[in-house]
Amino acid sequence: MKVAIKIAGHLAVLLMMSAPVFAERVLIERIVAVVDDDAIFLSDVDQAAKQFLIQRGMTDVGDAQRVEIEKVALKELINSRLILAKANRLGIRASFSEIEKMVDRAIDDNMKALGGKETFERQLAAEGFTIDTLKQLYRDQIRNKMLVDRVLASEIDRRSLRISEEELLAKYEERISAMPLRPPVIHLASIYFAFDSSENAKASASGKIEDLYRRVRNGEDFQELTKEYSEDGTAKNGGYLGWLPLEDLSDKRFADAASKLAIGEVSEPVFTSYGYHLIQLVGRNEENREVELRHLLIHVEAGDDDIQEVFKRASEVHAEVVAGADFSEMAKEHSDDPGTASSGGDLGWLKQDDLPEFFRDVLETMVVGDVSQVLREPSGFRIVKLLEQEDARPFTFDEVKDELRKSVQEKKIADMYDSYIAGLRDEFYVEIRVN
Repeated sequence: MKVAIKIAGHLAVLLMMSAPVFAERVLIERIVAVVDDDAIFLSDVDQAAKQFLIQRGMTDVGDAQRVEIEKVALKELINSRLILAKANRLGIRASFSEIEKMVDRAIDDNMKALGGKETFERQLAAEGFTIDTLKQLYRDQIRNKMLVDRVLASEIDRRSLRISEEELLAKYEERISAMPLRPPVIHLASIYFAFDSSENAKASASGKIEDLYRRVRNGEDFQELTKEYSEDGTAKNGGYLGWLPLEDLSDKRFADAASKLAIGEVSEPVFTSYGYHLIQLVGRNEENREVELRHLLIHVEAGDDDIQEVFKRASEVHAEVVAGADFSEMAKEHSDDPGTASSGGDLGWLKQDDLPEFFRDVLETMVVGDVSQVLREPSGFRIVKLLEQEDARPFTFDEVKDELRKSVQEKKIADMYDSYIAGLRDEFYVEIRVN
């Protein structure tokens, strides 16, 4: 991320771009501050405070807290106006086409976040907005943010943000005594057996999804079928999942099916740990490797007989492991966890305190190299192997180096920003007309 964008993060209260802003502005035309020849009205502070609250989901604040938020809002409004005055003096501009491109992207992001055009337009209408009025609001905010970014990029010396290994090591030695200890951790591998992996349970759901796939192939509308039959929370929006990076799709089977589709095409049934899916590709962005998807989901419902079938399979695998079979190879062959099966069931290092209580109780009796009994979970059975274990200890430099670098850099950025704003206050006229 560019340094300028990081510094401009101080202005997020004023320059929200990605979240929809539906609160209608109430004009209270009282001048509370003047920067250069630009007036800041009480209504500007009120709107900035509202956006701050909306952005953080704060709905119930007292009078004293509201006053403090308004003070911060006014300070940041003054800071942004100072930078915009500097942009004008430096001749820094943002073209109409650049602004419109960003406006269209912001509107598109809002539309996708709300599940599509119909829902988005209903929300706008309910709040007394139109697409045009929302675009105008975004134009002003986006123009200002672009100018702020460009001024800071041209005025701030990024070279001073470089942090040497020696400087980081000194900070580590300075802070290590005050840092909390790294909690106890364990390295586990597991073989997971999902209840819905029962062949009997899968057969029923498979029949439903195959029938729906046939209906799609015969020309029925995918969204309408999804609204009526999908067993996922997205059903009411026609199964809309939005834009997703392919690498963020944790189930390889789902990701592979989505990556092979043409726009508008619906996949054959795909089985994952959630059940059977039909996936429709709505759009594709090759540059960002993102896909826009809808899906229809039919869960696999396991009954008592199905659970017994899965337990029998888990017990047979457990017996093989105890008899000497390689745990990693057995996980690759038998585990129903798509995220870990290919790596031999490796769950990585985990904090002991983050594990479920029953899991911690089982591990208390195990030593490194031990394999658990077949454990029952809400959605399946699991066999666990304890690979490694470490007690609480201080963090090493390598473990905290990246976080430490980020912390030191953020402090430098904040100091540079404050220093730059102080210089602008000497350069431009600033008058504050409220206490």
